[in-house]
Amino acid sequence: MERKIKDQKEENLHLSQKIHQLDSKKQFNVANIKEDKKLILYYTGYSKETFEAIFKFLVPNVDSQPLTYTEKLHAINEMTLEDQLFLTICKLRNNLDFQDIGCRFGISQQCASVIFNSWINYMFLRFGELCIWPHRDVLFENMPSKFKKDFPTTFAIVDCTEMKIQKPSSLKAQSQTYSDYKSSNTLKALVAVDPRGSVIFSSMLFSGAMSDREIFIQSKFKEMLQKLIEIGYLNTGDGVMGDKGFNIESEVESLGLRLNIPPFAQSGKQMSQHDALYTKKIAMHRVHVERAIRRIKSFKILSGRFPLSLMSSVNQIWYVCSVLTNFMPPCIKEM
Repeated sequence: MERKIKDQKEENLHLSQKIHQLDSKKQFNVANIKEDKKLILYYTGYSKETFEAIFKFLVPNVDSQPLTYTEKLHAINEMTLEDQLFLTICKLRNNLDFQDIGCRFGISQQCASVIFNSWINYMFLRFGELCIWPHRDVLFENMPSKFKKDFPTTFAIVDCTEMKIQKPSSLKAQSQTYSDYKSSNTLKALVAVDPRGSVIFSSMLFSGAMSDREIFIQSKFKEMLQKLIEIGYLNTGDGVMGDKGFNIESEVESLGLRLNIPPFAQSGKQMSQHDALYTKKIAMHRVHVERAIRRIKSFKILSGRFPLSLMSSVNQIWYVCSVLTNFMPPCIKEM
């Protein structure tokens, strides 16, 4: 009889372990997802190796506790830090709502929201510690050959971009954020990339009604250029490339830099061959910043109408998505 009871206990233990293994395989977590190349790419936009590199940068010591939660949210404390990062990038990449995320991870909607907001603020602070504008020698060394031939001392390409937001309830906010260009309420940011298309500056978001020039001034981009000159990361005479809509020539030249923009065609006059060729060259290389902006907006949280419920974190989300694109392969592969 005792032998029979012992055999029954062993069988129960075996079945219990098997059930646990089957349950773990069904679980939506990074340990399972990252073993499937297509799934990890779909949910995060990265390979397993790149995702792990991002996690290692954000959490260099896995035994540390970079984020702490109240005891009431015990479900969060049971999640690994890697799963919390995975949840956050899933939200950025696919814009799943928090109820959906909670269901997938087996936590409440509130816990999903708390994790996302906590990690966005943490990532914003960690990425803010990075110097994402390399020295001009590094930029020159890695400059694509065609760009190096046409603009060897131009190290930044700038553009402004808008993202749609849900209509604010305040009439004043509606008026301030309304963009005639988009016929919608928008927020607007200035983005600068290097000649290979990597983001080297991403401003905070401003009202969609503001001009590119106003954003250039208020974003403190000019002050940053001045600082880069002072520390030797840029030299006087170096260039910044933009579209003809950027009426910032006086600001750029006051720093001793050059603004490379397409020449304005005079009314009733045909553009000279030199100006036409110059315009073509700029258009060919300006596409790098357009590609970089498309990458930022490949995070679906930014590509739809940004929800008012997340507006308090909109600048953090925008900057985190901007920097995360630098973990992707370069926009321009040709050297």
